[in-house]
Amino acid sequence: MAPLVANYYLTYRCNARCHFCDIWALEPPKEADFETIQHNLRDLRRLGVKYIDFTGGEPLLRSDVAQIYTEAKAQGFITSMTTNTILYPKRAEEMRGLVDFLNFSLDGPDADTHDQSRGVKIFDNLVESVALAKSLGEYPVLNHTVTAQNHRRISEVGELGQRLGVRVWLNPAFTAHSNYNSKKNPTPEIVKSIETAAKQYSNLGYNKAALAFIEAGGNDTKNPRCKAVDAVIAISPDDKLLLPCYHFAQTGVPINGKLYDLYRQSEVVEEYRQSQGKLPVCEGCTVWCYLIPSFFKGVDKYWWLNQLTYASEFLARKQFLQRV
Repeated sequence: MAPLVANYYLTYRCNARCHFCDIWALEPPKEADFETIQHNLRDLRRLGVKYIDFTGGEPLLRSDVAQIYTEAKAQGFITSMTTNTILYPKRAEEMRGLVDFLNFSLDGPDADTHDQSRGVKIFDNLVESVALAKSLGEYPVLNHTVTAQNHRRISEVGELGQRLGVRVWLNPAFTAHSNYNSKKNPTPEIVKSIETAAKQYSNLGYNKAALAFIEAGGNDTKNPRCKAVDAVIAISPDDKLLLPCYHFAQTGVPINGKLYDLYRQSEVVEEYRQSQGKLPVCEGCTVWCYLIPSFFKGVDKYWWLNQLTYASEFLARKQFLQRV
């Protein structure tokens, strides 16, 4: 079966300093040029990838980001972007119509909470960006990272979304390696807070499979649900195939214009395909950018909950847009 998603890291550079993320602290590598990315996009299409999340770091820090998205749309990909909005007002016009799923990061319902979590004062920028995006015919979603520190305030986030006229996606902060997230996230308490708030505010959405997975304790290496290699292709800014995923990368294989053959035929990819979800670092993992696509691979309760999530979210967004 073809991989579903490409998590394409355009840059590790970031202009925020979020407390739950360490990407901004990494030494940024030399970034691949547009021609290299263009070639990889062609190979991703050959491999059957439908959806590309151009991520980072902050993707809008790439001077050629609009050119990259234009190429991706020309090749028929569904595209997404999550931005902290610092640069969005300056680049909104050139990005218009290029991002199918536009997400603005939100960590709290007010300036003090959001800015403290982000490490920079950008709440006003977020509010401005929402209004600007809507004026351009875009439909941004506030991507709210739910943590042990803010989960009791989800209802306030729902109220903020209502005031701004946008939907809010509740994304539990995931458990990854200790340097990336030293807090004990996510917890059953966070699950309860998400479910309770979503019943009160119709503009709040969340993934039902993810919450069930949290309650089950995350990935079980003895009976792994993660299909990171089968479902997702992760590419680093310096043109390497990351295996088995970005967050627990054990190796980065130079692509050198051979992504199609590398993914289909190389022994190293097959080795990590056989061990996906089974490595010691995979125990208890809840890294959603690899697990959510994994839930589409293999029919079980997570497959059903995932399907239900996207069906209900599609309907909810359609109804929401009809009201605003």
